[in-house]
Amino acid sequence: MITISKDEIMVQTGYTPSVAGRIIREAKQCMVNEGYNFYANKRLNRVPVEVVNLLLGIELKGSEYIGNISTER
Repeated sequence: MITISKDEIMVQTGYTPSVAGRIIREAKQCMVNEGYNFYANKRLNRVPVEVVNLLLGIELKGSEYIGNISTER
């Protein structure tokens, strides 16, 4: 699952920190309503990028590479 954070929303859209935070809160509420109670955690600051895209009606890019550790050195 590709996720997105408040900082990534601010960089990609130019929104202020308060607006980006509100988007994250609304996305978390949508996830809780769908039955994912994990998103009720106050400290969780990443949500699926698909939910944010549905809320905003625009296509944002999330963190595709979070957790992918390169084996090349």
